[in-house]
Order: sequence, then structure tokens, then C-alpha cells
Amino acid sequence: MNGRLPLNALRVFEACARHGSFLQAADELAITPGAVSRHIKGLEAELEVRLFDRFNRAVRLTEAGHQLAVGVQQGLSTLQSAVDAVRSRRDAPLVVTVIHSLAARWLVPRLHDFQRRYPDVQILVSASDTPKDLARDNVDVAIRLGRGPYPGLHVTHLFDTIMSPVCSPGLLEKFGPFNHPNDLSRVTLLHDVLMLSDEPEWADWLAAAGADKVDPRPGPRFSNTYLAVEAALSDRGVALAHHAMVMDDLANGRLVQPFAFSVASPFSQRILSLPEKADQPNIRRFRSWLLEQAQADGLAPSVDL
Repeated sequence: MNGRLPLNALRVFEACARHGSFLQAADELAITPGAVSRHIKGLEAELEVRLFDRFNRAVRLTEAGHQLAVGVQQGLSTLQSAVDAVRSRRDAPLVVTVIHSLAARWLVPRLHDFQRRYPDVQILVSASDTPKDLARDNVDVAIRLGRGPYPGLHVTHLFDTIMSPVCSPGLLEKFGPFNHPNDLSRVTLLHDVLMLSDEPEWADWLAAAGADKVDPRPGPRFSNTYLAVEAALSDRGVALAHHAMVMDDLANGRLVQPFAFSVASPFSQRILSLPEKADQPNIRRFRSWLLEQAQADGLAPSVDL
């Protein structure tokens, strides 16, 4: 076969084998019975084997023909499934998974800019605090906080994370001024209980800031940073939050930093995708857009994209 599959002839052969009739195969394929006969004869000549026993009104597969028919039917079915999968994904939304807090407090408020630039790209933000399997869950892009490495995935660094205390202006007015980190003993500390192991907590910040008279343990606990920040916005205490998640509220004055001192997290936000999908146009556009947003916010150094 000279390394080249006679796909047209195999398609005709499959129809003949399925119907047991050259005439019915011709009707299905919208070609003449003579064209069917020529395809089969050509295929038999190329394979140097007889595929059908011919009778007056029907044909019957030979043993070799039956063996070939099984493989061709399986192969065409696989090809059709692949084409259907690609066709169904062509207009499917770009699925992005990200933790709830980062989605609500950083990604979603900026997403309108991506939609303005690429109005034909539909985005589905799948917020989850549990890491998704990109292949099994049909995820196009994951924004994930961690150390890495992420074997088997295409990885792009988005930004490092730093953590600072934040509170409402009302709380600062009521309990301030805060001249030394030990002054936080006068307020309630708000805690995120789903922090990653080794991610800075209140005890780490207080120790690094030189606060030796503040008990880091009391205070309400929340299942994610978003809820802790909401409590801070409601004058309920001081939250220790990732800068990216509070920068908008700091900019508009809804939150303030009682102390400018920050601690760096050992974890970074990274953009993940399957290697075979990483260069798809919409994934590439979204990845570049994320990097632009991080640089515009001062979360990442400017680079040539």
C-alpha cells in the first residue's frame, strides 16, 4: 500500500460490507454502482486479495474481507468520534478553573476586559477550591496556587503572592491608631482555615512583624479568604489576605492596611493547561491576557509577551 491508506476505497468497502450489497452501498454514498465496483476492484488489486465473493444479487465477504471489515469499521468509528469531539469543542466555552476567592476578588472583576477584546470567546469560570483534573474534567485553563512542579502540564508563572493584614476604615477609626503590631491585641483576628500547608498564617505574620503580645489563635474561622475579607469589610476584624484579593478594595478605600508590613508566601499562582491544548488560539489569548492583567496590577514584572 506504499504507506498510504486508500481512505475513499475503504469507506466504500465498509458500506458494501455493512449492506452486503454494492447497490445499497452506492445508494448510501450517492455514487454509481460502477464507481463502487471500481473502488472495490482497485482495493482488492492494491491488497492483492479477494474481499468479496460475488453472486447475482448480492456479495459476501471472504475471510480476508471479514477481517478487514472489522478493522475498518473500528477505525472509521474512531475517526468519527475524534471529528465529532473536535467539532463539538469548536464553539464550546473556554473552561477556566480557579479557587473561589481569586475568582471573586481578582479574576471576575477584570473579565469584562477580555470579553471586550474577544467578544466571540465564551468563558465559563468554574470556581472550585479542589484542584481539577484538566483532562478528565474537560478544563482548558487552571489558575492554581502551589509550588509545583506540575508534571505533564504546560505551566506559566502568573504571580507570586504576598500577604498583609487588612481591615475596614471603620474598624481602624474605632480601635486605632495602630502604632505597633502589638496593638492588634485590641481587635479580632479573622482566619482562613483552608490555607495550604506552609502558607503564612497569623502566627507567622505576627512573629515576623515583632508582635509578641498578640495571641494568634482566637477569632472566627472561614472556609476561604473571600469570606474572611467580607467579614473584614463588615468591621468584624482584621484579615490576613493575599494582596491580589484585596487590591481593588484597598484602591477604592473600602479596606485599609493597618500596617504595610507583608510576608511572602512560598506559593505562586500559575496558569496550567494540557500541553496538547496550550497553543490553541483561545487558550493562548487568555493566558496572555492574564499575564497582562497581573503586570498592570503590579503583581508581576512587565515582560514582552
